[in-house]
Amino acid sequence: MNIFILLGAPGAGKGTVAAIVSPSLGARHVSTGAMLREAVKSGTAAGLSAKAYMDAGELVPDSVLVAMIEELMVASPSDATFVLDGFPRTVPQAEALDALAVRHGANVVRAICLDVPDALIMDRLGGRRVCPACGMGFHIANIPPKREGVCDACDTALILRADDQPETIRNRLIVYAKQTAPLIDFYTRQGKLMNVDASGTVEDNVPRVLAVMR
Repeated sequence: MNIFILLGAPGAGKGTVAAIVSPSLGARHVSTGAMLREAVKSGTAAGLSAKAYMDAGELVPDSVLVAMIEELMVASPSDATFVLDGFPRTVPQAEALDALAVRHGANVVRAICLDVPDALIMDRLGGRRVCPACGMGFHIANIPPKREGVCDACDTALILRADDQPETIRNRLIVYAKQTAPLIDFYTRQGKLMNVDASGTVEDNVPRVLAVMR
């Protein structure tokens, strides 16, 4: 069982890249959000525990997230490959993942950090627009609507989400840097970290990531 980890700031493109490279490797893309939803829907022990926290409006603790990863390992064949997106985010989570890998005969092969300048992150996230009615997403530069400020699907005025406000983005980048700098050091010490320039288009970035995964 092989595990690849994608690291990167909000807007670095982790989810997009993971979704594209995973089929090329015969791997399963595992995002934290999707894992939570699947575990809750399936009613697993960890899923039920997570649901209790989520229903109470609380953050799901590390112990529950780690239990979900373990459930996934146990339910998967020994030759499975996973591309983790959104986990681990901290050194304690990384240490817990290493312990799981030892317990279940898995190998954390590589941690790949998608490097994108903060200014580009600001442009990527700050340019996003979403339809509050149907949920369709746009980007003012990369995926503009046919009519400025209006949803193509339902003609509703597009909005800028609170998460994509400039000050919020700056705060998210500060939090990411504080959380992830120790994690980058952790995988550097293990000789598993690879930095990939992800400042280009998806078409540019995917081959770069695949090159360090094969």
